[in-house]
Amino acid sequence: MKKTVFLLLSFISVLFPACESVENYSSSSTKAQTETEISTEAPEIQQMAALTNEFRTGNEAFYLNSDNRTTTSHVGKLGTLRLDSDLCRAAAIRAKETATSFSHTRPDGRSCFSVAEDLSISYSYIGENIAAGNETAQGTFLQWKEDDKPYSGQGHRRNMLKPEFTRIGIARYYKPNDPDRYNYYWVMILAR
Repeated sequence: MKKTVFLLLSFISVLFPACESVENYSSSSTKAQTETEISTEAPEIQQMAALTNEFRTGNEAFYLNSDNRTTTSHVGKLGTLRLDSDLCRAAAIRAKETATSFSHTRPDGRSCFSVAEDLSISYSYIGENIAAGNETAQGTFLQWKEDDKPYSGQGHRRNMLKPEFTRIGIARYYKPNDPDRYNYYWVMILAR
């Protein structure tokens, strides 16, 4: 099956229950003293999952069309996204990477979607939202919801509302003493 990729650029991610919240996560087998354990029940991750599914199934499930006047509505047409632990692992890797290179291009120069291939995650559609600067799920969700943006600025919103997506993975990475002063980096990976 041909893979279709939905790529969104952002400067400023989403989750479902039991996804990873990464606080100074290290891919090495030993953790530094400043690192905390990965929590699968982190409240901010639970909240992001709830916000995303409420958005998809609520009366605001629409986005502007390119004319910036008319809308495409998905109200009453979308289901909830299923939490995928593999996508959560991919999001955790990407969240840490965005703290060093805030981009949909990975630090090694490959596409952000290569993380799915690295972890042998199969998909027919895939998308990524990235965000920086908000500690809370609510603040990050509002960044991605993009209520006051024109069509060109609603890429994250369209990503969260794509009917093709059925699975989601989310992670938040905390980088203390961040020279960019964002400190919190979120990644949402959506797929089918």
